[in-house]
Amino acid sequence: MFKKFNLFLLIVSTLFFQASTHAEPANLTQLLSEIKTYHDSGTYEKELNQVVSQANAYILQRVQTNEKAVHPQKLAIVLDIDETCLTNYDKMVLRNFTGSKEQVKKEIQAANAPEIKPTLKLFQTALKNGVSVFFVTGRGESLRVATNKNLNNAGFKGYKGLFLRPESYEQTSIIPFKSNARAKITHMGYTIIASIGDQMSDLKGGFAEKTFKLPNPYYYLP
Repeated sequence: MFKKFNLFLLIVSTLFFQASTHAEPANLTQLLSEIKTYHDSGTYEKELNQVVSQANAYILQRVQTNEKAVHPQKLAIVLDIDETCLTNYDKMVLRNFTGSKEQVKKEIQAANAPEIKPTLKLFQTALKNGVSVFFVTGRGESLRVATNKNLNNAGFKGYKGLFLRPESYEQTSIIPFKSNARAKITHMGYTIIASIGDQMSDLKGGFAEKTFKLPNPYYYLP
């Protein structure tokens, strides 16, 4: 009896494993529809606001503790740019969330991406409280002029530095570049109290007291 029961369990588990490993992926058209609904329904904005509020509260808390310290530190925060400070959503919708590197580069060169308002407010709060702001982005160095222009036009004025990916960068992941940029900021004498981005690769690699991950279901960067 037990042998038969064990055999039955083995057959069922095998069939389940085969079914799960060969399951049809989610339909792409439906996924795109869900992504648009997620954004347009206000859920994206709500979840983004929640994370930015947490980051803002932590920054202000660190400012207060730093003011009371015997030896105050030079505080800084690090921000990613795309889908963290500037939104490309309307452009992504027009190209159905696809697009070549050349197309994306032309969009960046236009320097007209709108600000993400909650992050802009956080940026302004940081500066008002004496916290320096550095941008660390996966955008290429050749896009520095356009990036500076877009950031300033969108209201991000007065930041301390802008780190862009070297055109010679060949690694598949952006993590080493961003981690190295934060290390450089630290070596400049700053304490990075918060690193904020929409990709996990924006945040991994250390050199920040606390990280904050903003929502981004639109694309993935390793």
